Amino acid sequence: MAQTDSKLTWLPQKTFELEFSLPWTEVKKTHDQVLDELVKTTDLKGFRKGKAPKDLVEKQVDKGRLYGEVINRLLPESYAAAVKKHQLKPALGPKITIIKAEENQPWQFKAKSCELPEVKLGNYEGTVRSALVKSNLEKKELTQTQKFNLIAQALIAEVKPDLPELLIESERDRLLAKLLAELQKLGLTIDQYAGSNQKTVEQIKAEYAQTAVNSLKLELILQSIAEAKKFTVTDAEIDKMIAEAGDPKLKQQLNTPSERAYIGVVLRKKKAIDFLTALG
Repeated sequence: MAQTDSKLTWLPQKTFELEFSLPWTEVKKTHDQVLDELVKTTDLKGFRKGKAPKDLVEKQVDKGRLYGEVINRLLPESYAAAVKKHQLKPALGPKITIIKAEENQPWQFKAKSCELPEVKLGNYEGTVRSALVKSNLEKKELTQTQKFNLIAQALIAEVKPDLPELLIESERDRLLAKLLAELQKLGLTIDQYAGSNQKTVEQIKAEYAQTAVNSLKLELILQSIAEAKKFTVTDAEIDKMIAEAGDPKLKQQLNTPSERAYIGVVLRKKKAIDFLTALG
């Protein structure tokens, strides 16, 4: 795909903006391809399905819908090319803004996303040991879950990566979407849920934003510890976890490149957790 030069602008918190454009020739080419496909499926009075003249179909089709499909086809590849050119590692899908989209002119876009923040672990092992020593003075025996919860609280308080707002908002919205889905099953609205907990909707959102911050911090900390300790996961370990799924259909679903990669991340994180809980 032809593409003009892209411009990268760094913002605070490892957030970036990419401005890039698509040549009109490329837009027009894709536009014609989409229109040809629409002709094949369009019913117009006086013509058999798929046999109406292209110019008549174009007049009938909503331009917003037509160009929306053109953008959907062109943007992913164009954005990916700009990301590769500037050697970026986006942590999120981009927020796209259309700057200019006129016929016979290059179409201009702005994409906003962020990379993961740097994590400075410091003396994290000392932090973990201190938390466990303090808890052991209060309770003689702790379960592994209790130990890890104490460790997580201590690390979240001590290690403070500069989280991009985009990352926090994305995680908060994911958690809220999950809540809304659960409420919908119960026939409740978020206003009713907030009222039953004697809170406002804004307070609920603020609480979920804080939960998002803590969750993101912990994930980044565990990832950084796994990297620092050089924990790895073998194919045999992934195979074993898939085998433990039991159900043949589930095993088949898990045994794909993307699912295996996810299982690898989970197992690597578990190694970091096991390492931390063993410090006490």
